[in-house]
Amino acid sequence: MKLRPEFERFLVSELGFWRSDFGGHPEGQARYEPLHHLTQEPADGREFRRMFDELSRRLEAGGQMDGYVEGEYVPLDVDIPETPYNSAVPAPFHVDLGPLPRGAFRESEIHVTLDRDTSDARLIQALSGMGLYSGYLPKAHGVAQVLTVQGARDDIDAVKEPMLAYLRAAGGGKNCSIKEERIVDWWVSSPDVTLPPVIHRIDWR
Repeated sequence: MKLRPEFERFLVSELGFWRSDFGGHPEGQARYEPLHHLTQEPADGREFRRMFDELSRRLEAGGQMDGYVEGEYVPLDVDIPETPYNSAVPAPFHVDLGPLPRGAFRESEIHVTLDRDTSDARLIQALSGMGLYSGYLPKAHGVAQVLTVQGARDDIDAVKEPMLAYLRAAGGGKNCSIKEERIVDWWVSSPDVTLPPVIHRIDWR
């Protein structure tokens, strides 16, 4: 992913973006986290629209970056109470992932975020076994592991409540939360940009 320094300066100084770069992913897993990760949190929908339209005009002029930009809102953001891990709680599903059709973009995604080093490794293993993929995100208190699944709105709606119920029942997470981020608008520099995989099938357990 290419990001021109002068374009990053525009994002930071004029639009108020800040860097929140990922710090790798589990060994042996595919990499889906972006090389450059900048974010902004507009105050409301009007501010988002103004900002995204200004950003899109700059991007459509060409040459600023290779990659993608996503505008999202958060309909779900729930903290999970810290309890001991219960291995008797079964995983509710497994998702088979596959590529997006050329020119398409995901409609929604779920992130499960928890402390990488102090959460129960069996919970992380169980979530990975359900088909979620991971990236590491450095934070003030340590390294967070962000486990993600993306897809069509209907598929994310289908797995959201079962995953929330599983996290509450299974326990094992430290500083654990589940968040849905739903796409409002997006931009991709080229149809050839590799995007993270999405749900192709849900196998209920």
